[in-house]
Order: sequence, then structure tokens, then C-alpha cells
Amino acid sequence: MKLKNVLVVYSKPDAREDQLTINKVKNVLGKLKIKNTLVCRTELKKSDFKNKDLILTVGGDGTFLKTSHFINNGKLIFGVNSDVKMKEGFFLNATRKDFETKIKRVMEDNFKIKKLARLEAFINGKKVPELALNEFYIGSDKEYIASRYYIAINGRQERQKSSGILIATPAGSYAWIKSCGGKKLKLEAKKFEYVVREPYEGRLSGKYKLKRGVLGENRKITITSDMKKGLLVVDSLGREYAFNKKDKVKVGFSDKDFNVVFF
Repeated sequence: MKLKNVLVVYSKPDAREDQLTINKVKNVLGKLKIKNTLVCRTELKKSDFKNKDLILTVGGDGTFLKTSHFINNGKLIFGVNSDVKMKEGFFLNATRKDFETKIKRVMEDNFKIKKLARLEAFINGKKVPELALNEFYIGSDKEYIASRYYIAINGRQERQKSSGILIATPAGSYAWIKSCGGKKLKLEAKKFEYVVREPYEGRLSGKYKLKRGVLGENRKITITSDMKKGLLVVDSLGREYAFNKKDKVKVGFSDKDFNVVFF
């Protein structure tokens, strides 16, 4: 793969190891005479991605996820873990120690591309700009206030009270939703899942039937708000999208896969 122009997205260093990794990436790209632009994740904008052959992220999974929200056009992304002792690095396939070897493998086309599924959301028919690589959270704007809503799936509808709903991709099934009792899916599966967090099943509601499940790529989940103030958050990052009572949130598969470098 010819690398003429690379975008490097980094998170501000929390520790010496983070800075060493950023320096290593800069030095290796210079040594290989690869033109590159460094941008802090907090200053990213869409124009940064124009005419780039490869997107490198240096940091943790949060930096990788934040960067994914700017990519809707099939660009290739390669994650570097800046501190393996402090960052999980689920999406990240290089470290400071092996970055030079692996970027050379990319240049030699000696790598694999995994196409990861993403989800899209609409609020009252208006599309949320960011696609979810991990999950959408939908619920009350305050966690200590019960989320009230109607959930509709496959023609079935149910009124519920809970701590909100998580709707996750296969990649996201290894993250937050797993901690809430979700099922791990194969990373490249064409499925997604949902989990209702802490459902309140009282005298009036009885037992809920739509509490969790795995859905095919052609299915949708519709949430009709019964809350004065609700919100949707993408991948636990960035902007919160507010909605009100009777507003509808619809979530389903996106046709824009995400191309990740693997070895």
C-alpha cells in the first residue's frame, strides 16, 4: 500500500509512555519519508481527512472511537496503543515496540482488513450524524431518573421503565453491553443486539418480554419517548442528542462498514 499522506490522530499524553509512543510514531513516519499530519482528537474536523491514504490513531480505544465518527467513506484506520499497561486497546493493533514493523507490513500489503458493522440512528426521521461503532445509549438525561418509553421490535411494542437501553454492534458486544448481560457476537457478524438496563418490573407492568435480544441486519428498533427529557449518546463520546416526550428514536444497521487494519 502506497502511503503518501497519513493523518495521525492522538490523545493528549497522560503519562510519559503516551508521549514516547507519539514520538515513536512521528520518528518512524519521518524515517520512512511518509508525509503526515498530527491532530489532537479534541481538534478534529472533517477536512483533516481529505486526501489521506491511512488514518492512524495513537492513544486508547476512546481516541479510535472518536476518530471513527468522522469516517463514512471507507478509509482505512490503524490503531496504536500508546500505553499497554493503562489502555485496553480492543481496536488497537500496534504498540510503541512493534509500530515500525507493522507500518512496514501495511506498506507491503502484508495485513488484513476487517469490515466492522456500525449502527445508525434517527430522531424523528432526522439522521444522527455519527455512526456507532460500539453502541447507542438511549434513556433519561439523568441516570438517577427512570427512563420511560415504548420499545417496538418486529411488530411488538411494550411500555417500559428502566435505566435506559443499550443497542450495540458486534464490536460493541465486547464493551459496555457485555457488562449489562449482553451476548458476545462474532466480530464480523451481520447482527446487532439490545439490552434494557435495570428494567423495573412492578405491579402495573408485569414481566417485560422485550428486555434483550440479537437482531438481524434488516431489523429496526424504535423507541418512543415517554420522558420530558431524554438523550441519545454515540459510543459514550462527544455530543448528546436530546429528545422529548413522544419523540421517536429509530436504530438499525448502517450500510457504511468500517475498515480496520488487522494482522
